[in-house]
Amino acid sequence: MQGKQNIIDDIIKSAKKSAETMIADAEQEKAEVEKAIAAELSAREKSAEEEAKAAADAVKSGKLKLGELEAGKIFLGYKRECVDNVYAAVKAKILKMKDAEYLAMLSRLIKEVAEDGDEIVAAKADSKRVNDAWVKKLSGSIKKKLTLSKEKGDFEAGVILKNAKYDRDLTVDEIIADLKERTEPETVKTLQL
Repeated sequence: MQGKQNIIDDIIKSAKKSAETMIADAEQEKAEVEKAIAAELSAREKSAEEEAKAAADAVKSGKLKLGELEAGKIFLGYKRECVDNVYAAVKAKILKMKDAEYLAMLSRLIKEVAEDGDEIVAAKADSKRVNDAWVKKLSGSIKKKLTLSKEKGDFEAGVILKNAKYDRDLTVDEIIADLKERTEPETVKTLQL
């Protein structure tokens, strides 16, 4: 009985370590993208300031306030675009992963949340790499019965785990949305927005 518990503990420890590695990799990639975006933001900020100055010079009296507000809106739009570009770059990197790296990432995510009897709905674009053989291997490695759905998901990449109780969304869009929700304030701070 103790041996089974040790195996379960080892599996949980391994899954946590894989998740920590994946998070560290994503945060490193995010930092690299943030650095590149910060340089772009600096140039855009200068351009936005010039536009704001030109707008302010062109109008008098009450229109001056309107010009400042418009410049603020332009600058705010640039800020939003820069933050969005950070997460779009992370998504692009995931979508360009080689099969082995991509499937390893999906395996780590599925291992964290899969339940016995789950059905895996893969994206149409992933139908060649997320196949019966891969699902069977994954099922054996996590000691849970998983099956590949004949249904193909109408999403860009990733999977959805379905069972009778609820679905778990592991699509790339959901992964990026979760990352953004957890790290956006830090990203804004890093970009000095």
